[in-house]
Amino acid sequence: MSTGRSNLLTVRAHTLLCLLGFRGEGYSPAFVENMGAIHRRLSTDPKTPVQVIARPDEICSVCPHLHPDGCHLKGPGFEAAMHRQDQAVMARLGIAEGEVLPWGEILHRIAAHIEGGDLGAICGACSWLPLGYCREGIDALSVVQHRERLS
Repeated sequence: MSTGRSNLLTVRAHTLLCLLGFRGEGYSPAFVENMGAIHRRLSTDPKTPVQVIARPDEICSVCPHLHPDGCHLKGPGFEAAMHRQDQAVMARLGIAEGEVLPWGEILHRIAAHIEGGDLGAICGACSWLPLGYCREGIDALSVVQHRERLS
């Protein structure tokens, strides 16, 4: 199967879930602009190939908390917690690190294997979790996927 790697996006596994809750907010104006562009691209083209990774990605590339050794959102050493989240998401979705899938397939897997109520166990103490954006996005995705199966 051709993946069209010329338009390949690399996305950190836990960020697949964050994308579903994106509301135009973030860590800096550059971060919001970058994540917004990636979000729009994926939303308009579900065939976009996405390589799922467990390390900083294209979205992280402009984050003010990114350091050479990874994410420092909550201080040095925080990258290990992010990596654990990535591993948990990949395990739930049945995706191997480095695997390339179309965005639409990733959405189907999220809808089939993750519910909004699962985020507390996956995302731990994420500061965005209490806002409910990601939960709403995942729950809405599940409704859409269910309707598509019924059609």
